[in-house]
Amino acid sequence: MSQNASARSSISASPVDSPAEETTSLLPPSAPAHPHSHSHPHTHPHMPNHAHARKTSISARSISGRSVAGSVRNYGAVAGRPGPAEQAPRVSKVGQRRILTTFPLQATFFILTLLVFAAFVLSLILLLNTVLDFSVNFLPYRGSGFTEFWIALIGAWIGLGGVLFFSHPSYLFFLTTLITLILHIPIIFLSLLSPSLKRNHAPLILVPLVLTASTLIFTLLANFLVRRAKKQESLRISRMLTEAAGRERASEESTARALVGVQGKGFWGRLLGFFGGVVGLIAGLTGLVLVSLLLVDLSISAYDGSLPLPSASSRLVKVHPQSSQWPINIHLSCTSSNSSLPTVVYTSSSGVPGSLALLPTPLPPVAEGAQNPGRWLFDLQEQGRLGNVCTWDRPGYGFSDVLSNADLGSISDALWEALDSAGVIRDSKKEELLMVGEGYGGLISRIFAARHPNNIHAFLHLDAQTASTYFSELSTTQFISRLTSRLFPSLLTPLSLNRLPSVLLRRSTSLSRILASSHPTPSTVRLNENLRKARLQETIGSQSMNSKSFRILLESGYKYPSSKPAIVLSSKDRIEKDERWAEGQRVLAEEVTAEEGLVDWIKVKEVGHFVCESEEGKGICEDSILKLVKIKSK
Repeated sequence: MSQNASARSSISASPVDSPAEETTSLLPPSAPAHPHSHSHPHTHPHMPNHAHARKTSISARSISGRSVAGSVRNYGAVAGRPGPAEQAPRVSKVGQRRILTTFPLQATFFILTLLVFAAFVLSLILLLNTVLDFSVNFLPYRGSGFTEFWIALIGAWIGLGGVLFFSHPSYLFFLTTLITLILHIPIIFLSLLSPSLKRNHAPLILVPLVLTASTLIFTLLANFLVRRAKKQESLRISRMLTEAAGRERASEESTARALVGVQGKGFWGRLLGFFGGVVGLIAGLTGLVLVSLLLVDLSISAYDGSLPLPSASSRLVKVHPQSSQWPINIHLSCTSSNSSLPTVVYTSSSGVPGSLALLPTPLPPVAEGAQNPGRWLFDLQEQGRLGNVCTWDRPGYGFSDVLSNADLGSISDALWEALDSAGVIRDSKKEELLMVGEGYGGLISRIFAARHPNNIHAFLHLDAQTASTYFSELSTTQFISRLTSRLFPSLLTPLSLNRLPSVLLRRSTSLSRILASSHPTPSTVRLNENLRKARLQETIGSQSMNSKSFRILLESGYKYPSSKPAIVLSSKDRIEKDERWAEGQRVLAEEVTAEEGLVDWIKVKEVGHFVCESEEGKGICEDSILKLVKIKSK
C-alpha cells in the first residue's frame, strides 16, 4: 500500500500542463480492479500490469500519435476479449474504407465517371470536326468549332481530376471548380444573346456547355460528399473513443486528430496527400485559366461582331450550296456603274479576305509600303476605266460565315448564288463576267467558269495555282507537318493568346481582326479563328489528290471554256526558283487555255507571288485587264 500511495502522490505532484498530463487526457480512466484480482497469485503492485504502475509508465512517454495509440492498446482487456481502446485503430481504418461504400457516393462516382468519359469522347469528336466537318450534319453552326472543343476538353480535364482525387478531396480544387462553373454562365449568355456569336456557335456550343456544366456540378458534389463523409466518420470514431476514455477534457476533434488523422496517415500518407493537393490545385487552376481565356475571347468577338460592313456597297447575301446542310451569309461588295463594260469579279489569294480590296490603305499592323491585294481594280473603277467591280469574302473569310465541307465546288457555287441574289447576273445568257483570280482564287475562277461558261467574258490569272502546284500525294510526313503547322496553332486561337495582347496594346482594331490576313505582312491570321478554319479546309481538308476538290477540278476541265480570252501573269522570280511552279504556269497558259484563247503570258520581273504590287507589276496588271475589257465578245 505504501508503494501505491507513493505512485499516486508522484502523479498528483506533477504540473498540470506537463506532457504527461496532456497525453493522459486522451486516455481512458483507470478501471477498477477485478473483484478477484486480490486473490490471484500472480498479481503484484510492482508488476507493469498494475493500473497505477501502467499510468506512471505512460506519463513518461511522448505526445506523438504513435505513443498515444500504444499507451491505450490492451487497456481494459480481459481474458479472451480486447478492450475498447484496442479496437480503436482497427475501427478507424475500417471506417475510412467504409466512406466510399455508401450508396450516394457510389452513385456519384459512377455518374461522374460516365460524364468524364462522355466529355473525352465529345472532345475527340469536336477535334476531328475541326478538320473533317462530320458533326455538322446534325448540329448547324457557322463557326470554326475550336471554342466548342475547348469547352468539352475543360469538362473532361476537371472531371478527370475529380475522379482521380475522389477519395482525397481538396478545398482549393473545390474552389477553382466552383469558379469555373460560375464562368460558364456568361459564356452561355454571350453565345445566345450576341447575334454574331449565336450565328457562329449555336446550337453546337450548347452540347459541350451542358456536358461540361454537368461534369463540374458532379465534381463539386463528389468533393462535398466525400469531405462530409470523412468528417462524420471522424466524429463517429471520436465519440467512440471519448466515451471509452470517459474524460470530459478530451474534445472530439483533438481525439480524432490524434488517434485517427496522425497515426492513420503517417509520413508517406501526409506526403501523398500534399502532392495530391498540389496536383488537384494545378488541375483546377488550369481549367479556370482556360475558361477565363475563352470568356475573354468570346467577349472580344461579340464586340467585333457589332462592327458595320466596310463599304456602302457591301451586303450580306444568303446562299445555300448543295453540299451544305444550312444556308450561310456571304459578304459581297459590287460597285454600281451604268457602264456596259463586263463586270469584273475578283477572287483573292489564300489567306487574304477579298474585302481588303475595298480599303484604300492596309490595316494595322502592316509593313511600310504595303498594298492591299486587289485594290488597284477599284482604283481603275473610280477613274471610270472599268465597269462594275465585285469582290467577296470567301466562306470563313472576313464578314462571311464558315461553310461546312468547303470544297472548291461548294465555294464556287456560293459565289454564283451570291452574284445571282445580288442581281449582278441580269441575263443568264449574256457574257458579262471577267474573272480575276489571284493564287488560290484562280482555282475557284476556273471551276466557276466550267459550271457557268455562258456567263464568262474573259480571264485574268494572277500567279494562279494549278492542279500540279496545289495538290499533291499526301504522305504521313506531310500530314503530320500540316497538323503541327496548321491544326495545333489554329486550336490555340480561341484562347485569345494573340488577340487579347493585340487589344490591350492597341495593335489591332475590330476591322483588322475581322479582316485578318496573311498578306500584307506581318500576318494577322492568328487573330481570327474563322479564317484559321477556312485555311484548314483549304489545306488539310482539300489539298490532297484524293480530296473532293481535286476530283472537281479534274472534272471541270471538260466544261472549262478554254477558248475564252485569257491573260496569264506569272512571277518570273518564282518561275526561276521553282521548277514545279514554272511547269504549272506553263500548263495554265498553254494547255488549260486554248491557243485561240491565250491573249498573252507575261512573266513579271522583280515581284513575288502578288504580281500587281510593285509599280511595274501594277502597270502590267492594269494594262492587261483593260485589254481584256475591250475585247469584243464572240
